[in-house]
Amino acid sequence: MKICVPFSQSHNSKLITPMLHPSSTYRIQFNKNFTFKNLDQIIDYLEALGISTIYASPIFKAMNGSDHGYDVVNPHIINDEIGTIDELRTLSKKLKEKGFSWIQDIVPNHMSVIDTNYRLWDVLERGRTSGYGNYFDIDWDHPQLRDRVMLPFLEANLQNCIRENKVRLRFAENGFEICYYENHYPVKPDSYDLLLSKCDLLREAYEDDLQKYLASKNADYQSWQKIKKQFVEKLSKSKNKIEDGVNRINENNELLLQLANDQYYKLEWYGEADRIMNYRRFFTVNSLICVRIEEEQVFNDYHQLIKQLYDEGLIQGLRIDHIDGLKDPAEYIRRLKKLLGKDCYIIVEKILEIKEQLPESFDLEGTSGYEFLSYINQVLTDMNGAEKLLTFYHQHAPDFQNYYDIVFDRKFSFLEKYMHGEWDNLFRLLLSLNIIENKSIKQEELHQALGTFMAAFPVYRVYIDQFPVDDISREIVNKAFEDAENRAGHLKAAFQLLKKLFNDGGDKQTKRLQFIQRLMQFTGPLAAKGVEDTTFYLYNPLISHNEVGDLPCVLGIPVSGFHEKMQQRHRANPLSLNSTSTHDTKRGEDARARINVLSELTNEWVALVTRWQQINAAFKKRVKDVMAPVFNDEYFLYQSIVGGFPEDLNTSNESKDRLKWFYTKALRESKFFSTPSRPDDDYEKACMEFIDALFDPSHAFLSGMVPFVRKVKSYAEIYSLSQVVIKSTAPGIPDFYQGSELWDLSYVDPDNRRQVNYDLRKSLMNELLQNEKQSLEDVLCWSQNKLLVGGQKMFTTRTILQYRKANNELFIEGDYIPLEIEEGKRKVIAYARRKDDKWVLIVIPTGLVAVQKTGWEGINIIIPTGTPKHWRNIFTGETITTNGELQLKEIFNQFPVAVFENYH
Repeated sequence: MKICVPFSQSHNSKLITPMLHPSSTYRIQFNKNFTFKNLDQIIDYLEALGISTIYASPIFKAMNGSDHGYDVVNPHIINDEIGTIDELRTLSKKLKEKGFSWIQDIVPNHMSVIDTNYRLWDVLERGRTSGYGNYFDIDWDHPQLRDRVMLPFLEANLQNCIRENKVRLRFAENGFEICYYENHYPVKPDSYDLLLSKCDLLREAYEDDLQKYLASKNADYQSWQKIKKQFVEKLSKSKNKIEDGVNRINENNELLLQLANDQYYKLEWYGEADRIMNYRRFFTVNSLICVRIEEEQVFNDYHQLIKQLYDEGLIQGLRIDHIDGLKDPAEYIRRLKKLLGKDCYIIVEKILEIKEQLPESFDLEGTSGYEFLSYINQVLTDMNGAEKLLTFYHQHAPDFQNYYDIVFDRKFSFLEKYMHGEWDNLFRLLLSLNIIENKSIKQEELHQALGTFMAAFPVYRVYIDQFPVDDISREIVNKAFEDAENRAGHLKAAFQLLKKLFNDGGDKQTKRLQFIQRLMQFTGPLAAKGVEDTTFYLYNPLISHNEVGDLPCVLGIPVSGFHEKMQQRHRANPLSLNSTSTHDTKRGEDARARINVLSELTNEWVALVTRWQQINAAFKKRVKDVMAPVFNDEYFLYQSIVGGFPEDLNTSNESKDRLKWFYTKALRESKFFSTPSRPDDDYEKACMEFIDALFDPSHAFLSGMVPFVRKVKSYAEIYSLSQVVIKSTAPGIPDFYQGSELWDLSYVDPDNRRQVNYDLRKSLMNELLQNEKQSLEDVLCWSQNKLLVGGQKMFTTRTILQYRKANNELFIEGDYIPLEIEEGKRKVIAYARRKDDKWVLIVIPTGLVAVQKTGWEGINIIIPTGTPKHWRNIFTGETITTNGELQLKEIFNQFPVAVFENYH
């Protein structure tokens, strides 16, 4: 049940916030183009839509111009590009008056490497003795970078950049800095002696001030900054002499190189981070440095504003970003619950594999819903048709036969090419802890075995915080070793040694646990980069399943399998979000629905692709030893065109440019010919010219594609409504990504973070409400007339969310009851929700291509004994009476999906 928390005018007073059970959430992507003021302008609209809870992207100070907020620079202040805390208070008051609550996305794993991150810049200036020296996850004892932080942001090595005058010294309001383009890095205090000695007798003139400055370098941050400011202000009085000295140093490449190499950081070519790295990154993003949130001092500092917002009642829940990056996620959650109280609603971003469950040690409400996306995606895919698509794909792309082999190869390749530094660091830690029993194994073999084990790990990570290891974790670890040994049998002895680290009992348990937890902080990033950011652009039989949480080699589950998943979800995670689109999905939910329809039109699709291969072959160009695009990339492109083709079936330069951008990203992410860091310009150019040729109106491609898309979307639009209804009525809490209440045909970010046209949505909502006042018949007619822009989806969303808001206990606590079908099992998904004497029946069509041929005649749903007999369809107002069964031919005449409530 949603509890509306009263707002206190005194923002200093502490509010005890009852546990929040949203009836629905609406994801808002805040940035400089969508602020607190912009949200204020759509509150009435979201209220009319039926939303109960704002689900906000990070709102803390981030890099200037950030369009997502995950590159935090200061967690203690609100991002001024979004608004102020007073604006948030005003907004919160208005939201609460309308019954809204707020879930806030937070980023405890990493921060941005930028000069506005004063904590990190203090570390760069004062080294490991800085008060923030232990704040960031830096290996200060790295053998090649001892007492220095690697900064891999140069376009070439440091010496070359100095020679080309791209790295320079300057004196500014913050003192001496080493500059590379717009980046300014602080000069450590001890270097001032040398610098002032080059500035025409200033060393002697400021001797006393310099000594005071140097003596304070270990002071607390505030005291240090005060003394430094005073010193720099004094030096500024001799600005001309200082500038002369700076110029002399900049003219002396050897001296400038000596100065740069004598800092607490090492400026380096960006590509060197693939080989050596001494700070933990978010995945392999050099510009995001991870924090040691496991340290109590760091935890307390980082969460100050978060606690304030919760205590004031400005937020009622949290979403934790990248929980798998933390050393001990369960302990972090326990601390967070202790800090905020047990009534704070907390969910985590956690990518669960198909058979994986949220760890029992996680004391929280659930996940942000990637796994639900997988469940609904699978059940809306025709299994038989998908098998034909797999056969067709494997015939034409024989190099991509085995999905699991591809995953392993991509993960191991990524580890070798882009995470070799992390791999070496883990291995060095393993040796330094002295926990390997047999010293006779060659280090090269042990190193290789460690990497093979990481690449073979079947999930993102396990959560081992004590011995004995729990049964689920042990099973996963054993599976990883079994797979690793099958792939590298010659390393069997090394694998056996590594496996002993997970054994119960024995000595050195603390050190073994230290290594295991560190290891797990890298299996997750490796999986993310090797699978979702590589394999998902490389293995392409049906790309609608290339989504986080889904499994592209498993195309479709039976309806009975979906029911089992939902019953399990009801028992274990009834408060998890049900997501179908997020800021991280590879394509919008309605594009995915279209591509899934290919599993029902397999013969026609295969024939079309075969014809397109023939008529488009002339547009391919030879690049090195291949014709570009190769089949795998060509097939990916055809599916992407079906999914993203404009709803009105009219192409434009804008839609083609968006497709080109997405296709370029896909080619690079697959890392087959091109990569993000080393693009193959010739191959990419040939692929872009191929797209131009396809969309030439004089060519035959569009004359075949457009009618096919028209047919596909006629089915997919119904499946899109099905997704809305299922996620709003199945166990879990429905989550709506911004703008997805209309058709969502977007590509991967940043395309899916484009500015939403809320003027259009508000206008449509006003029309919907006006027609609703007349009659259900009028609003149904309106929704059909507005099908092109998504009016039918908006009507479905509003109707089911308003109903859910009024009956939230039913959907949070009520039983989930699968309903049996007499025949035509692939043609419908049906289930009931029941709490006490309140019932709802949900009936969703599937297999629509087959249904169109045979109709609904003779297909009946068996109604359990004791179920009410009188029902009203909330979409159409129709009433029916059941007596042991529900005849489908009666219920889809006016609207393609049905939700019935019982009445007396």
